[in-house]
Amino acid sequence: MSNLMTIPHTVVFNATIDLDKIPASLLPALISLDEKAITEMAKGATVSALKLSNIYEVANEGNYWAELSIAE
Repeated sequence: MSNLMTIPHTVVFNATIDLDKIPASLLPALISLDEKAITEMAKGATVSALKLSNIYEVANEGNYWAELSIAE
């Protein structure tokens, strides 16, 4: 038996896109996406931003007994 316990949990992020400020060249592509595609795009952007930030260092600092990771 493993001495590790994994606790999956969810944080909900909301992306708000200002259609008045988005570059005009991107607007047709954005509004042509279906709900699933736009959700996947937003999720991918959020995961990429988290990976580029120092989220792991901040969340795991001083925690010798627990570790945060991102499951995509």
